[in-house]
Amino acid sequence: MDWGSLTRIPQALRNIGRGRQILTVLTRHGFADVLARVGLEGASQTFLKIFTLNRYRPDPSGHSTEERIRMAMEELGPTFVKLGQILATRPDLVPLSLVHELKKLEDRVLPFPGAEARAEVESELGKPVGELFQSFEEAPLAAGSIAQVHRAVLKDGQRVVVKVRRPGLERIIRTDLDIMAKLAQLMEENLPESRSYHPRAIVAEFARSIVREIDFTREAFSIRKFERNFRDDERFVVPRVYPEMCTKKLLTVEFIDGLKVTSLDELRRGGHNPAAIARNGVQYVLLQIFRHGFFHGDPHAGNMFVLPGDKLCLVDYGLMGALDEDRLDELLSFMAGVVQKDAARVVRSFRHMGIVPEETDLRALRLDAQDLVERYTDVPLGRVDIGRFFAELFEVLTRHQIRVPADIHLLGKALATAEGIARQLDPGLDLIPEIRPFIVKTYLERLARFRSLGRDVRRAAEDYARLFQALPGEVNRILTQLRKGELEVAAHFRDQDRLVRDGNRSSNRVATGLVMAGILIGSAMLVITPVGPALRGIQISTIFGALGFIFAGVLGLGLAAAVWRSGGV
Repeated sequence: MDWGSLTRIPQALRNIGRGRQILTVLTRHGFADVLARVGLEGASQTFLKIFTLNRYRPDPSGHSTEERIRMAMEELGPTFVKLGQILATRPDLVPLSLVHELKKLEDRVLPFPGAEARAEVESELGKPVGELFQSFEEAPLAAGSIAQVHRAVLKDGQRVVVKVRRPGLERIIRTDLDIMAKLAQLMEENLPESRSYHPRAIVAEFARSIVREIDFTREAFSIRKFERNFRDDERFVVPRVYPEMCTKKLLTVEFIDGLKVTSLDELRRGGHNPAAIARNGVQYVLLQIFRHGFFHGDPHAGNMFVLPGDKLCLVDYGLMGALDEDRLDELLSFMAGVVQKDAARVVRSFRHMGIVPEETDLRALRLDAQDLVERYTDVPLGRVDIGRFFAELFEVLTRHQIRVPADIHLLGKALATAEGIARQLDPGLDLIPEIRPFIVKTYLERLARFRSLGRDVRRAAEDYARLFQALPGEVNRILTQLRKGELEVAAHFRDQDRLVRDGNRSSNRVATGLVMAGILIGSAMLVITPVGPALRGIQISTIFGALGFIFAGVLGLGLAAAVWRSGGV
């Protein structure tokens, strides 16, 4: 007997039940034609007849397609609402008209009973609530689609908040993700117009994101990492986390008693300086991204509080972004290009990120980037919208068939949100001058950092060592195949004229490089081992060697100029 198959039966049954509900909702909101094209219309109609006793009538409301998608997501619950909220930040993945509609999505969910929250706490921590806390408020402070938050007081008198995950949420999400993956597969197989939006890739990316977000041990780790990053900066406060009272379903952190960052009247009454808070907020986000490579992905007004001394404190660390050193270098180069109006550098940074397809017209991309950069650089905050800048940047990239990585989108969202808060606190703040010296200073520091240079040199050395190690074997294999007549070459021609032109250009550059290398080697030998007569005390071979170096240098500069003019290709 296949016991593995038996263990999968309950999940399959849950998928059937939830699948019936999803098909019913989609059909009710007018998507029967889409279901028919992917081969599910019959199933949806059968379910409707069985479970609604033929009382089904199509929705005659006349809403737009985008509105119907948004309403269906709201009705389908937390997983689909979260997906919609993520898509609302990804204009490169879905049409802009749908992005605007999905921004209306909210977590409109009722709190679950306080008794269930208490039971979850006791189940996770293995003790009665009375032994863990002096007090525990069963009425939630706030409720969302993933969890709800309760105030409590520890035995030592410390006020905390306890974030409790919704009971059964993991099972619901797993079921929804299974069904989403199947629907995405059917869409790509049966709807050719959907393939440019990569439905399966969207679902896969969303699955990774939401699985991380519902694991509260990851959020606890994020808070502790933030505390280490900003331990020595008195402008920012990070709430204390209590790891002994945290699990995958439970998070206990210090209660932050501060003022909402956009409550201007209360801030002024409390003696706070909104302009200073605005500048600190911008610096906070920039430091997170470009200094530490670890940033809060959702620093909106409800997640940011002001404490005495104009100190800032972020809460709710469920959505975080992380950047490795290579990505940081790429982003710094990109931002340096933006603030210096250098479109060529902006395009090169995109290429270094590895997101520009080979068939992209680099000249057209550079012109579009130049137009965008010139329109937004040196414009006061009151007249520029950072969120709009990134939206237009992503629109340019999408127009050139460039798919932007998720971490870059999250970064753009964080910067745009910080800009919005700064606009409310100090409408006269000029953001670009705030950003420019920080970006340039950080960029130059990273360029001058010996560790970064040593890392790049080490990686290059390792790559070349692997190349030289593998080269003899590969050459021998190719020669053996040639002798036996077994070597096969497969060629796929597309845009043949351009390929021939690029091939000729590349061949010329390779030939120039080889000639330059030969001259350098010969010149070095002439300088190292001087021969022949002397001219004014200098061996004639040394003079020819020096001239060779100069000629090779001229060839190298010409080659570099040619590569630069062609956008780095």
